[in-house]
Amino acid sequence: MSAKIKTLFMTVPSAAARRYLFQFPDCVGDQLQKLAASRSDVRVVFLVLKKDYERYRKFLTRFPSEKVAVEPVELSFRQTFIQKLFRFFCAYLLYTNTTKILATMGMRPDEPPAGGNRFYAPLKWFIARTFGRSLFIRTKFIPFLYYKLFPERPFASIFEKYKPDVVFLSSVYDRFDSRLIPEAKRRGVKTIAMQASWDHIDKYYLPFQADIFIAHSEQIKQAAVRFQSYSPDSVIVTGYPHFDFLTSPASFIEREKTLFALNLPPTARYILYVSGSSYCPDEPDILETMLSWVEKGEFGENIYIVLRPYLGSRSKDKEFDERRYRSLKKHTRLVSFEKRGLEDFDDTAMFLNVMRHAGVVMSVYSTVVLEAVVFDRPLLTAPFDGYAKRPYYRSIRRFEEFEHFQDVIKSGGLRRAFNFAELKEMLRFYLENPAIDAAGRQKMRNDLCYRLDGKSGERLTGVILSALGIS
Repeated sequence: MSAKIKTLFMTVPSAAARRYLFQFPDCVGDQLQKLAASRSDVRVVFLVLKKDYERYRKFLTRFPSEKVAVEPVELSFRQTFIQKLFRFFCAYLLYTNTTKILATMGMRPDEPPAGGNRFYAPLKWFIARTFGRSLFIRTKFIPFLYYKLFPERPFASIFEKYKPDVVFLSSVYDRFDSRLIPEAKRRGVKTIAMQASWDHIDKYYLPFQADIFIAHSEQIKQAAVRFQSYSPDSVIVTGYPHFDFLTSPASFIEREKTLFALNLPPTARYILYVSGSSYCPDEPDILETMLSWVEKGEFGENIYIVLRPYLGSRSKDKEFDERRYRSLKKHTRLVSFEKRGLEDFDDTAMFLNVMRHAGVVMSVYSTVVLEAVVFDRPLLTAPFDGYAKRPYYRSIRRFEEFEHFQDVIKSGGLRRAFNFAELKEMLRFYLENPAIDAAGRQKMRNDLCYRLDGKSGERLTGVILSALGIS
């Protein structure tokens, strides 16, 4: 008698999810494909948006098997007025410092906070401080109300076709995943979820909790319990799966080859500056001033700046970068590393090594600090507005209030320069002695990166197999 085939649904809703689970050698996606190809009792079905089907299919079928399928799904994200009201009410059952920034100050200085609806901020705060305090409303009433207000079931037919045993939500904050989890809950199918971005879990509340939440660090676990009503027992810490590649010898590219790829001389040292684009409109002031210091030899000879433009997909961001950095890119001491990397493995691997060999890594409250600290690179941010005088609600100083970044600030592994004099001094310190603040960076690795043992993907795959009942 043949064993019953256990079927796993796994979503691939975004580039971020792809980076975590599918981009690097021996990634979680590859492990699952190999498993399905080698066993008679496992089937894996990857769910993607129809528009992404051709783009994603090539890495979802790297190990062809009749027990690996890719299913394109067509979804409409239109909502009725009542559904929009529900989403609003549900989202603001949570009101954190991060939410406050989004609701009252906004992310980009050239765009109004909350889409121009800043006056709703007191209402959002009130919802969180009243209804949001009730675990019954959060975990019982909200799912009940969702089913009443959202009768559409776009995934019903695909559930009927495959009858999955477990659903893995690769990016639970993505709209695709938020439409899928209600169907799994209706049918009593076990759900596993993770977030595919460091900075989402403290922004707004989600209407459904998965049976198992994958946290990439203890920090994320605490946030899931505190902000999203998860019980501690339902959260499993695995580490960041894509960090397995960062810590692997296979990721290493020699310094000489990295410098050659950047078109820099063999004796060069450089500061890597990761741009925040239109989030940080005064960065050109800071870069221009840094270049003047480099040109004068303030930090010694053969110092360069490598600029990593913002990877956002919005055309506004690309236009902003092109306009603001056009003149700076002509500077002989600036190199712009513009390969996007999300679509090309070689570009990604090269950028990781650009980071690995940097004398200092600079960014403004970016997730890049997690990758840079894996390589033990000195971390520096310049949270001031160049030569501009901006009010606090328009200044990049407001980003210091982000919930997820508080642990970075408290760790002592990141230095913050609040004016040009401090910036020059800190750059000189780090370039002369990169071991400064090593203890703080170690604390960051311990608290924010979990185990850097190359087994995070293996642990995550193990959680999936355990949920499927497979040893």
